[in-house]
Amino acid sequence: MIFQSIYAAHIMEYIEFKRNLGFKLRDVEYVFIQFDRLVLQRGETGIGITKALSDAWCVKRPNESEGTRHDRVSKLSLFAGYLCNRGFPSYIPEIPRFKSSFIPYIFTEEEIKSILEASDKYSADKHKSSSYSPVMPVLLRVLFGTGMRIGEAIELPDKDVNLNEKYITIRQSKNGTERIIPLSESVAITCCQYQSLKKVNIRGKLADSGLFFVKDNNTCCKSSAIYSVFREILRLAGISHRGKGLGPRLHDIRHTFACHSLARMSESGMDLYRSMPLLATYLGHRSIESTEKYVRLTAEMYPGLLRDVENICEFVFPRLKTSAL
Repeated sequence: MIFQSIYAAHIMEYIEFKRNLGFKLRDVEYVFIQFDRLVLQRGETGIGITKALSDAWCVKRPNESEGTRHDRVSKLSLFAGYLCNRGFPSYIPEIPRFKSSFIPYIFTEEEIKSILEASDKYSADKHKSSSYSPVMPVLLRVLFGTGMRIGEAIELPDKDVNLNEKYITIRQSKNGTERIIPLSESVAITCCQYQSLKKVNIRGKLADSGLFFVKDNNTCCKSSAIYSVFREILRLAGISHRGKGLGPRLHDIRHTFACHSLARMSESGMDLYRSMPLLATYLGHRSIESTEKYVRLTAEMYPGLLRDVENICEFVFPRLKTSAL
């Protein structure tokens, strides 16, 4: 990636610095190429982001969504803070408020069963030429059984899957945190069967990729291709897609896992004050606030949780008390 403005070296150092800390920074180069071009267009001559430069960057673009603008401004705000710490006084823009109206699709227990059965049929169909056929049944079971992100799953090394002790170690997550995910007995058995099948299938083919989930030629899986196969499996399961942005999406499996987990913990008698931090840690969230949204989604599925929802939300976002004058 080539940057040409006076910030070129600083941008590259910043990206390397953040990635060394464990942040993946998806699409960050694309955003900074745009910033780099803006700096060139304005003829900036000194290092240190001015308010004028910041304001020019933060202006909402035609047909730009609030989410995209929020992401752009957030990246510049963090970069400006980095420059300040490096001795280059910079104006740090205020990040615009953004509240997503997106509502995830939560699969029912019956739909999950149908999807897994459809994935088995898809894999067993001898007429399918898809190189993803062998991996889909086990991958979907792992996603439904652990709530892992698809990116975490397809980048999972063999060495981080301990099937003897039934756990997976996630070392490179979205938030740069490391965590351990236990596997249920049934998911662990499925993974063992897949591991044995994989060793037979890749014999004599390409060199070992070192990844746990691979295509039938032992090369890495692509999330875009997996999503396409997932759409086909949804069709086989009789679950219709509601249109672009409406789902069901592959990532909705993670949302489903979170909601069903909260429901099970509540039904078992576990207090939500205890289950929320557990789920937050399990999912790899940095804060309990990121997990709170699942409480209301779960409450919509199980109305009996409404009383507990109000209690836990008051705990997460306590109300201010005003004294009488």
